[in-house]
Amino acid sequence: MQYAARTTQYVRIQLLHRKQLRGIIQIALSGLLLGLILRQVHWAEVRDALWRIDLRWLASAWGLFVAGVIVRAARWQVLLDALGVHRPLGELTTWYFIGGFFNVLLPTGFGGDAVRVAELAQDTRRPGPVLNSVVVDRYLGLMVLLAMGVAAALFQPGVAPAGVMLLTAGLFGGGLLAAWLLRRGWWTCWGARADFLGRAVRLLRLPALAEALAPYDRPALVRGLITSLAFNLLQIGWNLAIAQGLELHLPVATYLAFVPLTAVALMLPAFGGLGVRELSYVGLFGSVGVPQAAALALSLGVYIITVATGLIGGALYLIAGIRRARI
Repeated sequence: MQYAARTTQYVRIQLLHRKQLRGIIQIALSGLLLGLILRQVHWAEVRDALWRIDLRWLASAWGLFVAGVIVRAARWQVLLDALGVHRPLGELTTWYFIGGFFNVLLPTGFGGDAVRVAELAQDTRRPGPVLNSVVVDRYLGLMVLLAMGVAAALFQPGVAPAGVMLLTAGLFGGGLLAAWLLRRGWWTCWGARADFLGRAVRLLRLPALAEALAPYDRPALVRGLITSLAFNLLQIGWNLAIAQGLELHLPVATYLAFVPLTAVALMLPAFGGLGVRELSYVGLFGSVGVPQAAALALSLGVYIITVATGLIGGALYLIAGIRRARI
């Protein structure tokens, strides 16, 4: 018994150390990227650009951002319903706001997802379907955004450098291929094999992933895709609004081409996306002639409304904690 207890304690300590190490790496990465950016641009120009921003456009962008939270919660509700987990939209919207708070606070872009899974799983006592829905929720949003980028390149050739559009198309095609493969029925059979192929399939947990996607029927996926389209149009909208406030007048197709890749970049480990977001905006928008200071100001404008929305989530989390403490 003592040996088992010591082993369990050792495993917990090792997991804690790994989390701490990952956090340190993510903070260091953010600091490194921010340092690289600040060496390339003149901070005084960035400060002046932010100082001149039209607050009406910034407020409009924040309104679109908040509306996007509600739309994402509606998409999450569609996916949960398909798995037999029925929760009101108001509750899911609250957890999305709270997830946004932890995305800003924690040194990872997925901290908010973990909080949403943990809290809703505790309420529903169904952690598997909740985790499943959050992963598919992320996937649908990203795939629709990439599809919009590909469409922008098809309808307006030359809107972005060829390398950028090839990367977008490659990511979109890879995502579609992965989803098609996981919807096939052969993974369970292959996973039962005793040879190298079977071991590889089990190591990658492909049978479990395929099983997780099986409950989603076509109507649920269609509704999820429609809400994803609505959210991503809002995402393009708040980028456009901030750019208007900075007096950056670019074709809408430019945002359709670049915003998907900034979303992909935010999947990299960094503290609240800092550094990664700024580097992607400076690199992408700089490729079409936007001054580095203005591109950095645009990315910081997005960060400002992200933090403002996260503060709402923090207040909601505090209120929820007070209510629970009174029970």
